[in-house]
Amino acid sequence: MCQEKINGKILVVGGTWDENGGKPSGLVRKFAEFLQAGTVCNGGDFRDLSKILQSVINYEIVLWWANVPNNYDKIRDVKKINPKVMSITSKRNDNEKYSFAELISRSLEQKANLTIEFSKNDSLYNMRLFDPLGVVWYEGQDIEDCVKVMKDRLQILICITRQPSICVGEKIQAPESDFYEYVRECADVFHNLINPAKGTTRFLGNSSFRCQSGFPSFCSSNGIFVSRRNVDKRYIDRDAFVLTYLDEKDQVSYFGEAKPSVDTPVQLRLYRLFPNINYMIHAHCYVKDGIFTKTPIPCGGVEEVNEILQVVPDTNGTRYAINLIGHGCIIMGQTVEDLKSFTFVKRSVPEKLV
Repeated sequence: MCQEKINGKILVVGGTWDENGGKPSGLVRKFAEFLQAGTVCNGGDFRDLSKILQSVINYEIVLWWANVPNNYDKIRDVKKINPKVMSITSKRNDNEKYSFAELISRSLEQKANLTIEFSKNDSLYNMRLFDPLGVVWYEGQDIEDCVKVMKDRLQILICITRQPSICVGEKIQAPESDFYEYVRECADVFHNLINPAKGTTRFLGNSSFRCQSGFPSFCSSNGIFVSRRNVDKRYIDRDAFVLTYLDEKDQVSYFGEAKPSVDTPVQLRLYRLFPNINYMIHAHCYVKDGIFTKTPIPCGGVEEVNEILQVVPDTNGTRYAINLIGHGCIIMGQTVEDLKSFTFVKRSVPEKLV
């Protein structure tokens, strides 16, 4: 079991920031108190924000809620400075100015681990804590309760195993396959079911296939072609697939400049465990009559493999439909025709699991 604990390496940046000294926020102050944040920057001179942003490299958890006038540059790219930090963003949404799909799109764009939506109700704030997959973890008006739920979820997130990948050579072209056409068809279905905000592509999942006999001679027995990151699956073709494999140390290796999907560590392990499976599609909707995993795991978390094995003990089959609770689904088949037998269904977003 993971032994990491949330500690004092927490930075909270909030309040108003402008060229007139800014203004602190009572709401931010209360959040910082309940979080027992190590550093709090609550309002100030806008010109100081760039320096504060550089400091996020020293923290494990960052709440970047700086309120900056619209005519100022947006200084908030926390993940660019510290890709490993737990980032909690916020968005004011009085009178439902933004749809939930737009909130999700913004959360994905900022690579947030969690987001809090605020809306004013008389003297109180309604708060909705959600993740980039649309799962709502808290909804209410009690700041202390919201912080408790946030910390509980962060405790789980910091224990999730994420595996980096390493480029080991120049791009190797994927072979021709009728799989691409089916992926495009699925992506259209996913887009209609999910109805993401305009410009959102990450919410449509990914796809992969085993490098089988009959493919080019460079394919080893454990070679897997995985769709690259941030490609719109509605227009996918062979150029959008990256050859990957797990080496003898279980390191994810890939060929070419484009990195494979963040779910690659999970899918490579599934191909190794399910010897008869040659194709996989992962989406952020559910599959009809699919069996559900028990614990919500974010994209790319290696723990998802064990979650799947707990509900699918027989790994020698030729087709599987699995719903990843609070996440989406993964379908697996020996042939493309096996995949075509499944039907996708809408997942409630926002989705409440507690």
